[in-house]
Amino acid sequence: MTIFETTRFALPLLAAGQAHKELFHNEALLLLDFLIHPVVQAVAADPQSLLPLAGQCCLVAPTAMAEWSGKDNQIAGWSSGGWHFIKPQETMKIFVVETLQSAIYRNNVWQFIDAVDGPVGGAIVDLEARSAIDSILNALRTVAILPQNS
Repeated sequence: MTIFETTRFALPLLAAGQAHKELFHNEALLLLDFLIHPVVQAVAADPQSLLPLAGQCCLVAPTAMAEWSGKDNQIAGWSSGGWHFIKPQETMKIFVVETLQSAIYRNNVWQFIDAVDGPVGGAIVDLEARSAIDSILNALRTVAILPQNS
């Protein structure tokens, strides 16, 4: 049987003569809605401890249980129809609201981007170099490549 889904994110595709096409189309739109700007509320292992709103997502922790079991590192998005899962792709980036961190998916794991402090101290102070480094760090924080310092 031919599989009617996209290669990367397994979005459902329509087939000629398919019944209930609106269900498949709506499922694809729902998954795209989660993917367009991937923001997760938190990293969680137990979906039963959550009270998600429609459209909210979580990153499934490696210790996942219940209906999330076996979905490690996937993005779980909530809708009125329940949880929907998205398998991350290499170099995919998300933002985690709970920790105000960005994470990137590399080598089958999410790598969280830690804050980087600007230069302080040292025997020789080069004001121009410090200013340039601070500008670079601020630019990386502005585009959410680095998290904001707390």
